[in-house]
Amino acid sequence: MKPEVQKILQEIFNPFIQAEDLKSHDLWRSPDFSDLENFALLLLEDKSEESFQKFLGDKSNFLFRQSFSTDESPLGIIAKPPLSNFNFADFAIFSVSQGGPHIHLIELERPNDRLFTKKMTPAHKLQTALGQIYDWKEWLQSNQVTFINSCFKILKDAPKYPVKKENGTFIYCDKNKLNNIWNAFGGTEFCTIDYLIVLGRWGNLDEKERSRLILYNKNNASQFIKIRTYEGFIRKALDGPRNLW
Repeated sequence: MKPEVQKILQEIFNPFIQAEDLKSHDLWRSPDFSDLENFALLLLEDKSEESFQKFLGDKSNFLFRQSFSTDESPLGIIAKPPLSNFNFADFAIFSVSQGGPHIHLIELERPNDRLFTKKMTPAHKLQTALGQIYDWKEWLQSNQVTFINSCFKILKDAPKYPVKKENGTFIYCDKNKLNNIWNAFGGTEFCTIDYLIVLGRWGNLDEKERSRLILYNKNNASQFIKIRTYEGFIRKALDGPRNLW
């Protein structure tokens, strides 16, 4: 392969990896059948939220493939990112694209948790998760710089991918280039933060509940909040991001 061609391919697929790593793309890899089977077994057992956090800490491609845009490049993933002194999301995915910097905050509940009551109002777990996200959003209105600085410190102290902390935290780009890369794509001022709640099972919802979930997602779109059942989460991991910004 001509060096010029290799350079172009490197720039297209990921500006942060070395040319010899072009064939790996682990964070973009669609889950294989064994991964899907093991995750389905977790859904069946429904042991604890921690069991899902552990699985996804090991299988980072499940998380990164929840990204919105096909042109996003990861800077790293943090487990338990701090939102104030008392609140923590389960995961934060830091990435950049031509749409600017992005932070995807993910909150995991259990697959057998109900989404709605008989009166079609949010059930306890969903109501709590939504309330928690609104608490995060309120805190971030005046503390976004603090949040990003705290997370950047965690990223810089994290091992470089493919090595990860036990909880799944890692940095993907060069540690000494993190701030420059972030700022080159617009920095904190242009950062978009979105929120994903993973809760319940689509297969356990009746027709009214499915319609209500679709309505909630439509109404929350302007707030950058998505609610996915575990089937939707796995399907998204399999299909991956599709939309260019």
